[in-house]
Amino acid sequence: MGHLSLLLHDGPSTLFFAGDTSYSEQLMLDGVIDGVSTDVGAARQTLLRIKQLAREQPLVYLPSHDPAAAARLEARQAITFGPSNPAR
Repeated sequence: MGHLSLLLHDGPSTLFFAGDTSYSEQLMLDGVIDGVSTDVGAARQTLLRIKQLAREQPLVYLPSHDPAAAARLEARQAITFGPSNPAR
């Protein structure tokens, strides 16, 4: 089982259509592996790579099942790291 993600460079930000990498942006930031991942190690590495990409450029994270994704897309709201979302 796998999934596909897509990056779309849109001016100053990058839209990350995340498929099933996580159920929500917060779960990705927390490093929570979703229930459909058959390879926990690969899933963990994927989440770390997404966070690294978000540190390098404005990244709007849009997983398929996140109810807040549409609002983030409309606002072009990039991932931010701070006390509640450390860039670990």
